[in-house]
Amino acid sequence: MGLTSAAVAIVLTLPTWSAFAQSPAATQASPSGQAYYEFMMARRLEAEGDSAGALAALERAQALDPGSADILAERAALHARRNEAEPARAAAEKALAIDKDNVEAHRILGLVFSAWSEGAAPPPAGETEGSLRSKALEHLKAIRSTPAMATDLSLQLALGRLLLRTGDTDAAIAELEKVAQQAPYLAEPFVLLADARRSKGDMSEAAEALAQAAEINPRYYVSLGDLYERLGRWAAAAGAFGQAIEGVRGPSRDLRLRYVSALLNVPGGMGAARAKDTLAEMLTGSPNDTRLLYLMSTAARQLNDSAGAEDAARRILSVDPTSLAGLNALSRALSDRYQYRQVVDLLTPLARDVAARAGGRESDAAMALAQLGLAYQQLGAYEAAVAAFTQARTLVPTDTVFDLYLAQGLMAARQYDRAASVAGEGITRDPGDARLIRLRAQALSRLGRGVEAISFLEDAIRAESRSPQLALALADAYEAEKRYDDAVKVVQQAQEAFGEDQEFALRLVSLYDEAGRLADAERELRALIDRDPLDAVALNYLGYLLADKTDRTPEAVRLIERALEVEPDNPAYLDSLGWALFKQGKVAEADGPLGRAAAALPANSVIQDHHGDVLARQGRWAEATAAWQRALAGDGESIDRDAIDKKIEDAQRRR
Repeated sequence: MGLTSAAVAIVLTLPTWSAFAQSPAATQASPSGQAYYEFMMARRLEAEGDSAGALAALERAQALDPGSADILAERAALHARRNEAEPARAAAEKALAIDKDNVEAHRILGLVFSAWSEGAAPPPAGETEGSLRSKALEHLKAIRSTPAMATDLSLQLALGRLLLRTGDTDAAIAELEKVAQQAPYLAEPFVLLADARRSKGDMSEAAEALAQAAEINPRYYVSLGDLYERLGRWAAAAGAFGQAIEGVRGPSRDLRLRYVSALLNVPGGMGAARAKDTLAEMLTGSPNDTRLLYLMSTAARQLNDSAGAEDAARRILSVDPTSLAGLNALSRALSDRYQYRQVVDLLTPLARDVAARAGGRESDAAMALAQLGLAYQQLGAYEAAVAAFTQARTLVPTDTVFDLYLAQGLMAARQYDRAASVAGEGITRDPGDARLIRLRAQALSRLGRGVEAISFLEDAIRAESRSPQLALALADAYEAEKRYDDAVKVVQQAQEAFGEDQEFALRLVSLYDEAGRLADAERELRALIDRDPLDAVALNYLGYLLADKTDRTPEAVRLIERALEVEPDNPAYLDSLGWALFKQGKVAEADGPLGRAAAALPANSVIQDHHGDVLARQGRWAEATAAWQRALAGDGESIDRDAIDKKIEDAQRRR
């Protein structure tokens, strides 16, 4: 790599040498006139490609006029253009010894020291990267207000880069913004601006700058995709990687996988279809590639193709029966079908022998154990769930995702003190993890420390105001304190800041429901259904609200049946249908869907309570009592424990 190529192209600005402004006669007679002749000859020879002849001419000029700083500066520039760093430095320093304000000498020294600091050539002995940058910065600052700097983009870029590398980020941004305005066709100033803004934590602004660089030079689309990934802007990341793929012939497997991974992280499964198409094409040439099969299983899950997800997962295990990725994929596919007992059967052997089976794949093993914990949790085996999560966390103690799983498991087990502690430990390792912050706040609220939870969240939001998760967490904390209006206001502000989103809308529905504002809840849900008539979550939610809170049960049944057309086996939707039929007095019809829901989710307290009511109405008192007891032992969410105790007492008298 040449001296000038690693820094910036040196613009061939010519020094003003007033001593050379001689009359023709003087030029021929005086030594300075002869020196000027040699000076101009040097330029001519260099223009003709004879840099050695040019250097010889400058040496003759210097011999004729040894007191000229301009000749030495010109010689320094020629050495620099020949990538001769040390001679360039020596000549420029001699020029400054004669004239400390010589612009060209400062320019050359600034560029030479800058190039050395960036490894363009072996640096002088005893110099460090920091010392070289300081010297480069000193020389460029010396000519900062000169016309040479104002008209030379290479100098401005070098100055901006040096300011950035030496930590003067604000000054670097100011300098680079000037370059970007003057030369919007250059990618480099935008790349450097992205670096500067990223160093200040202004990630969104960094992405904007890098996007401009990528439009100019497509090679930056991969870096842009990286940045969008860090911001969690998965659709934008997929778009950037897609642009990178289009810009190259025969894109690498790694780039295509990054594109697929970004698509599969787009919320709501909106990128799954494109991911599946790309994977199908890649699998044509590599049908037994387990990585591709794992991603295909994930894509199928997002497309609600549970059979396809299971098939891809089983293909992984047929290729490699010991594959932890295959176990993970299959356990997720089974969980999507609410087959939690099969998940337990599948993963229990791993839990018994995890140390031997992990074998350097601790993260994969830990994720499989987390799937086991989730299955236990759905089955109401909370201690077993906590044990599985703890085992996973022990395998990978530095990955805070397993702090998250364990904290969630402890919350389900009503061990709120431990949940708060585990979440706090994770936050210590990753202070910006909004999910852990939200969990710790929830644990504090459950412990009756609501004011502390709100204060904790407000501090977190002051540190990171661009987090939708933290906004939702604060709404949770306000709701726990029954400050419903405050909670609604927080969610509405989040909608304004981050855009309309289903999660925000559903959170508003929940708050309106809690506050008794049924009309507002219905309005939000109908808006969601208007935007997407196949929004099963909104269809079911509205159907359940109408069944539970009004006498509009026929409409409720129709809405819930539409949700079940999208997800026929969803236990929550089956519970809603059964409850709506029960409210209509169709007890026998209600028993079927409620029985299926209760069998799938034995730890869901609301479902078990509903099923108990249906069984009791049929006079099946022993079965009703068992269902109510499961409700009391379950997650405890949204039930009246005293009312269930009274129902159990009444059932026992009737038996």
